[in-house]
Amino acid sequence: MTEEISGRPAVLVTGATGFVGGRLAAALVSRGYRVRALSRRTSGLDDLERLGVEVVRGDLADSASLVRAASGVPFVFHAAGRVSDWGPREAFLLANAKGTANVVAACQEAGVGLLVHLSSLTVLGLPRDGRVLSESTPTAVPASGDYYTESKLAGEEIVRNANGVRGLATTVVRPGAIWGPGDPNVVPRIVRLLRRGAMPYIDGGRNLLGLSYVDNLVLGLVLAAETAAAAGQLYHVTDGEEITAHEAIDAIADALGVGRPRVSLPRWAVLGAAAFVEGAAWALRLRRPPPLTRYGVRFVSCHARYDTGKARRELGYEPAVGFREGVGRLFR
Repeated sequence: MTEEISGRPAVLVTGATGFVGGRLAAALVSRGYRVRALSRRTSGLDDLERLGVEVVRGDLADSASLVRAASGVPFVFHAAGRVSDWGPREAFLLANAKGTANVVAACQEAGVGLLVHLSSLTVLGLPRDGRVLSESTPTAVPASGDYYTESKLAGEEIVRNANGVRGLATTVVRPGAIWGPGDPNVVPRIVRLLRRGAMPYIDGGRNLLGLSYVDNLVLGLVLAAETAAAAGQLYHVTDGEEITAHEAIDAIADALGVGRPRVSLPRWAVLGAAAFVEGAAWALRLRRPPPLTRYGVRFVSCHARYDTGKARRELGYEPAVGFREGVGRLFR
């Protein structure tokens, strides 16, 4: 199955113009892979081109382009999708469910041997009881209006059901809150609230966060592809540290050089405020996420421990970047 170009294995990365996909492409190049990137863009590709990445025009909705991009590569990393807590349900399902189904079908038609799929720990719900969640924990029913989780759950199920069908093996990697330099989602929103002096702790911020520093996640994705026994498996990949929301917010504030939050609000009150803000945003037909959403509140106040033992045992995964070092890199 393996085709090599100039003596190096060829791989395809979807979402290579994004936060995780871009870091993944760079890591694969550094490990000697010949990387092909699927992109809708015709500009803004300088970083990929400097790395020597082959950019192939295509779209998750264009099955023919996906087959062309996947032809001749032994494995594919699917990191593309809609990552947000705002927008219409149809947009999420089109990108994260239908788009993933199209990628699976293209891999099968092109004869790809392995598909490594980037899912999310949000498919387990956002519990508040501090319990340990492993790969054997059942997935949760998404909260009403949580289209991101609904679509990620649908995409993950499509990938897992495709394992072993038409010669394709699939591996699923679930990260927590993905963060690091260049993060477009988690840290920037916290930063904006801190700079306005509008960031509260929720219930004191005592809850433990499931964090996945981007370079740690990339390592887990690569190991999932390079480990033969990982085919057909599911892995949790987090930073493996018990960091509370209070500690995380304080560390970001200190790195920014702004004041730490001065107030703690009950979760029910922040959820109520988020519902009001969301209602106003929908009435105004805002396309960009409002500063506060119910999903964001549930996300920041989630309290759970994610077991990474399986990834450590089977993949040899060990997080390379700790929390303090990661925060130090955020604003350099």
